[in-house]
Amino acid sequence: MNRFRPGLVALILSCLAIWPSLTIAGERPYRTGPIAAGLGGAGRAAVDATESAWLNPAGLVHIQRYHAAFSAQQSSQESGDSFRDYAVMLADGDPERTTAGAFSYVNRRTLRGGAGEVVGSQQDIQLSFASFVPFPRRLSVGATFRHLIHQEYGGDISQNNFTLGLLMPMGRKWGFAVVGSDLAGASDAVSPEARMIPTLAVGLHIVPHQLLRIRADWVKAFEQEAPISRPGGPSADSGRSDLRMGLESWFREDFSFRVGGAWLESRDQMWVTTGLGFRGPKLSFGYAFERDVRSGEATRHTFDLWMPL
Repeated sequence: MNRFRPGLVALILSCLAIWPSLTIAGERPYRTGPIAAGLGGAGRAAVDATESAWLNPAGLVHIQRYHAAFSAQQSSQESGDSFRDYAVMLADGDPERTTAGAFSYVNRRTLRGGAGEVVGSQQDIQLSFASFVPFPRRLSVGATFRHLIHQEYGGDISQNNFTLGLLMPMGRKWGFAVVGSDLAGASDAVSPEARMIPTLAVGLHIVPHQLLRIRADWVKAFEQEAPISRPGGPSADSGRSDLRMGLESWFREDFSFRVGGAWLESRDQMWVTTGLGFRGPKLSFGYAFERDVRSGEATRHTFDLWMPL
């Protein structure tokens, strides 16, 4: 059985602490790695060792091993803003334990315009747990507890929130998920850029062939007040829903190609996505590229490295 290696964890956290960190404030309501990013942002009904905690914590109980990952993301928008973030993820899916868990830390900042002025930063800490339920068989439930610190113009805002998820594999070729994210909402005192919007998502994962996988997520946001204006982008309209879909094809069981799309009615955006992945015995990596075809200028690059421990 693999053992947890605190030395390696300390090294990853140390590297994260000394690297600069830049990202979008409020640009996307949830964090993804390159697998979901290359598939249009879909993945709530799938099981990805280093991404399930962000999309659906109920998937953690299926990963079966310890995993550690580092990911980086760089984005630009039509307004000229540029963003990056760096994240670390530690996941524990030891089959000898009844509960799986994960820890993630994302360090973020936002740069405004071509001058690169820092106008905000975030620290996002998440702790996730998952377990099977007695009935029905194979149904898993998960919860994520989130602490977000948003810094903007000299002021700090701290928020706590939680996400609940269900994952039900239906045989070897189907999976179904329901996820409620940031269910505690946000107080009126929180600025629009930092506000956590409650969302409900339904996900489907289809495996028609051993080397072919299809994902689809339907996501609806529920905002109590007026629509939120996102920096560098259109307002988020809580009366509309989003559809995210993607297809993943594997070659020789170690190389993968991904393509997808996201139709975001809530922001009047349409994204096309693509990505590549390599899964080795000791080290794996992934890359994804996304572009908003309606604006023609908003893009996002995502890269990660991960390993079983």
